[in-house]
Amino acid sequence: MARTLSMSSVALVAFLGLGAQGALAADFAYKASPQPAMTGTTEDWYLTIGASAKVVPDYPGSDDYGFAPGFIFRISKASGLNVFRSVDDNPSIALFDTGRFRIGAVGRLDWGRDEDDSDRLRGLGDVDMSVELGGFAEWYAMDWLRLRGELRYGFGGFSGLMGDLAADVIVPYESWRFAVGPRLKFASSGYMQEYFGVTPWQSFSATYLLNPLPIYNAGGGVQSWGATAQLTKNFGNGYEAGVFASYNRLVGDAADSPLTDSANQFTAGMSLSYTFNMGKAWW
Repeated sequence: MARTLSMSSVALVAFLGLGAQGALAADFAYKASPQPAMTGTTEDWYLTIGASAKVVPDYPGSDDYGFAPGFIFRISKASGLNVFRSVDDNPSIALFDTGRFRIGAVGRLDWGRDEDDSDRLRGLGDVDMSVELGGFAEWYAMDWLRLRGELRYGFGGFSGLMGDLAADVIVPYESWRFAVGPRLKFASSGYMQEYFGVTPWQSFSATYLLNPLPIYNAGGGVQSWGATAQLTKNFGNGYEAGVFASYNRLVGDAADSPLTDSANQFTAGMSLSYTFNMGKAWW
């Protein structure tokens, strides 16, 4: 099964933890608008940890599904506790934050693809893990409308650019928050060829192993379009649970690949997290 797990650096936890002063559970309520960034004060830092379980395609383009675990790991200032985060946002750190507009660094781990994930992949070999690093920008056009874009460069199992565009309509109600919106993914040829292409050697190897595959060159461009919806519940005392679902439609070279059994890709799952106060940083 293709693994798409992403989390922030553990080193950052240790760095911020130097100034921790106790571990009190966070208790906050959802609001209709983003929390303005605080200035002139030293804020407390909060750590959110948790886990998720989701049903995902066995590999990009597969029509078979399996279960995959996920980890929730996030560090926020007190002023950022109320900030909406979509389930498909990658871990990021805001370097400039006005409350309505944020830009900063973003990262992701792509755990690659195993040849054993499917008979369709027999003879292709494995795709090694990749690290993706880049930047993001986020803007609240309205109190209830968030626009976000990410651009990352991956290296390791593949080398190339990855990008995501998202819009979310956010509807808070007391301790509940619902969000839904469209998604667009694009990738350069380095990623597309690794996951959807078939080289001459791979074609020969797969055919020899009774998995006949034609040579296929996958170019860069739009990989998929779709939508994501999520519902979260804040139980108080730091606990939050959520359910989520996504649909993505592969297009272009990704949809036409001989490795793609279905262009319709679904994901669904649930999550549980706990947020607590680490105190003020030493600076």
